[in-house]
Amino acid sequence: MIIDAITPSVKTQLQEFEGSFADMLRSQVPLADKVVQYISKLKGKRLRPALVFLTGQLHGVLNEKSMDAAIVVELLHTATLVHDDVVDNSALRRGHPTVNSVWDNRISILVGDLLFSRTLTAVLNLKSQEALSILSETANRITEGELLQVEHARDYRIEEPVYYDLVAKKTAALFSACCELGALAADASAEHREQMKKFGECLGIAFQIKDDLLDYAGDVNLLGKPVGNDIRENKVTLPLIYTLAHSDEDKRNEIIRVLEQDETSEDNIRNIVQHVQEMGGLAYAEKVARSYADQAFAILHSYPESQAQASLITLVHFAISREN
Repeated sequence: MIIDAITPSVKTQLQEFEGSFADMLRSQVPLADKVVQYISKLKGKRLRPALVFLTGQLHGVLNEKSMDAAIVVELLHTATLVHDDVVDNSALRRGHPTVNSVWDNRISILVGDLLFSRTLTAVLNLKSQEALSILSETANRITEGELLQVEHARDYRIEEPVYYDLVAKKTAALFSACCELGALAADASAEHREQMKKFGECLGIAFQIKDDLLDYAGDVNLLGKPVGNDIRENKVTLPLIYTLAHSDEDKRNEIIRVLEQDETSEDNIRNIVQHVQEMGGLAYAEKVARSYADQAFAILHSYPESQAQASLITLVHFAISREN
């Protein structure tokens, strides 16, 4: 399901966004332009710009500031993805070769830096101290989340509170910024901006937990990456955290010994995925994702019925029921 199919009230804005975003990516350096145009062709769901437009529409009429805010968050998101792929040494992104696998890490880092600098330029267009504060805090949280993930990459005894902190920083921070910026662009009250900030946080955590679930139970053809990839990359996510905490000591130590190997065989990955399913790790993660989604729903239901509200409710459902 594509975003504009479930967000009809902002379809025009999302279409206009594509042209404005492409313009913002262009560079006079041929190599940089070649790389960023490659990135632009690998566009994702555009969930973050959609959130900016819908939360803005929920609080009033969309305007030029709404488009500027959407461009800012997508630039920041794209920059973090390019750097993410270097840190994780990922070969695929959305089923296509990553920038670092097509070119190299040096070019990827420099292009990521270029995208960050474009983000700063785009922030200036907002002409808002509040917007600058939101984005500064967001960039700080995302960076802390990346460092936290590196720190706990092989921590197979990580506890749930640390995981939630990591997810809140690495993923939910930008969702939260999208929703708060959308409300800010529509001149919403401080109270409504705070509600949107919390809404985005809950949605972002639910979205990331669903990502973690798909890594264990998704369709490789839809995901664009192999199932069990988090295990290959030494990422410990909620289904595995729950499973290790509820396995007997012998089984837990056996799994950890396998995970600590430099290379984990495909048979071992399949066995771990099966054990996670049997121990209820997926069911538990699904339950937690739905609890965060319910918090997001509760915030939306505090608003009068409207097309924007209905679209946001549909987006929350999409976030926890999607297949890729």
